[in-house]
Amino acid sequence: MILNIGLGLLIFGYAGWTLVRYIRKTKQGKCAGCALSETCQTGCSTVMPIKPADPR
Repeated sequence: MILNIGLGLLIFGYAGWTLVRYIRKTKQGKCAGCALSETCQTGCSTVMPIKPADPR
């Protein structure tokens, strides 16, 4: 009985934590919530495009 309650709390706790984490990431927006937001060069208007090298 105690094992069943513990397992249930563990499962529902993890599901709740995952849901909260998902909601927090979606509030940040598409690019801010992405793991590659620092290095992404496509799809985000907030990321500055890479300038081509000076052909000297």
